[in-house]
Amino acid sequence: MIRLARPSDLASLADIERSAAARFRGTAVAWAADGDTLPWDELAVAQSAGLLWVAQPDAEVRGFALAQPMGGDLFLAEMSVTLAWQGQGLGRALLGAVLAHARAAGGYGAVLLTTDRELPWNAPFYRRQGFVALTPPFSPLLHARLQAEADAGFDTARRCAMACWLGA
Repeated sequence: MIRLARPSDLASLADIERSAAARFRGTAVAWAADGDTLPWDELAVAQSAGLLWVAQPDAEVRGFALAQPMGGDLFLAEMSVTLAWQGQGLGRALLGAVLAHARAAGGYGAVLLTTDRELPWNAPFYRRQGFVALTPPFSPLLHARLQAEADAGFDTARRCAMACWLGA
């Protein structure tokens, strides 16, 4: 069901990301539903590095997770599950694959992410998966990520950084 992405999967990921973003309509971050999808070259780099996973519960890819090294941590840059498949465990399974990779790879202190603190499928979901909210001061790289999100239009009062520590 969860596997590393292949080059042939990349063409379907923008549609998955758009479908997943439709869930933001009618929320405080409704504008994000019409945002840009990840650039093709970013997907290709992650796929080539073994940091892009897909959920394929049937003949079609229905979700994906993309991670990037961030200092000594692994950053979950995007996780999207097509709207019709949300709530069926694909997000949990994708997140599990990212965490398993980070643990097996060694050298990472945590898996980090940024998200909306209030939407139930954002910070509350990650909390249930073992993530904890971080408080400033943040590392320079994480601070820069949060600033880039603010520059893109995200409300800084609603954003939070979270970590799942990988140590013993």
